[in-house]
Amino acid sequence: MKLNIKELLDFFDDKKDSFKGDANAIMSILGEDLNSAVYKHFRKNKVEILEDSVVSGMKKGKWLDKWMLDGKTLYQCEIKNWASTSLLGKQLRSDASEEEIKEVVKYHWDHELNIRFSKKVEHPNNVTKVLLKMKPPKELNKLKIEPLVIYWMPISSSLNPLSVLPIKTLHLPIKTEFSELQIFSVSLYLHQLYKNGKGEKFIELDMPHFEHRMKILNKLQNK
Repeated sequence: MKLNIKELLDFFDDKKDSFKGDANAIMSILGEDLNSAVYKHFRKNKVEILEDSVVSGMKKGKWLDKWMLDGKTLYQCEIKNWASTSLLGKQLRSDASEEEIKEVVKYHWDHELNIRFSKKVEHPNNVTKVLLKMKPPKELNKLKIEPLVIYWMPISSSLNPLSVLPIKTLHLPIKTEFSELQIFSVSLYLHQLYKNGKGEKFIELDMPHFEHRMKILNKLQNK
């Protein structure tokens, strides 16, 4: 499926042609398909998105969103569809300067560290649950497992779409066998592809679940 990069950025990061609730509603249809597919594009399609459930193996344990197979590494992924326009965060134009992007990226990074990753809040929460080791698919249980959080919003420790956060620096009150957490920003990657209109205009993504939902919507509106 081919998607317009500028339109994605304008809608989710800048509220263009958007009413209250639109971002959440549209993102719920796109679901995890969009964010996981963009991450796969970032990895130059070397990643396989698995359909297996990401669960702890306990009846009341936490669960995550996706398994990503990358060579001999299996990533347990939590996907947050939070856009700037749906979180009351800082808006970011598709033609924003590098300084503007840097400011907004730092704002969201600091916000997450001070809220979701703060040692002062309860853990595991809806983000830090990614640090709890999940039960891998049986045929892949010998592979190395690493945690990954995929956000829509522009967030990074630098201007790189993929950041690595050393877990010990957080001093979280939970036990984890992981030493670092990878954090990927869909928005920041799309901004880099678009490059103020001088880069790529479209992105080709494999989004089977979204395509299925669009077929249902088309049936509902066709007479």
